[in-house]
Amino acid sequence: MLVLAERIRPDSSHARTWAEPSADGAALLVADDDGVQGVLPILAVDRVMTRYGRPLEDGLANDGDLDGSIALAGGYRLRSFRFHAIVDAEARDYLVWERPGEEPLAAIAATVAAALKFLVGAGSSKN
Repeated sequence: MLVLAERIRPDSSHARTWAEPSADGAALLVADDDGVQGVLPILAVDRVMTRYGRPLEDGLANDGDLDGSIALAGGYRLRSFRFHAIVDAEARDYLVWERPGEEPLAAIAATVAAALKFLVGAGSSKN
């Protein structure tokens, strides 16, 4: 299980959004402490990361910077890491999307988690 993002609720309690691969690795199971949960195909995750992600800076994808990862079918991998850029007052959590034959994309974890939760919620409201 990979924690995608953690946030503080208005009552000061913490809530997390996490993900894990489906049994066959062809989809991502997304769940949230607020009760949102569902399954997204790899293509949906790829679209979100392509929309919000930017090429990863050289040297940041080594195993020393990573906090966890999920391997998916077809050679895809979702990784997390915390990075303290010079322009930030404190470190931020990022997700890295590794695609076969393409450069990795990095995006702020909270943004990706919100988009994935939205897609899971949109899919469950059609039922």
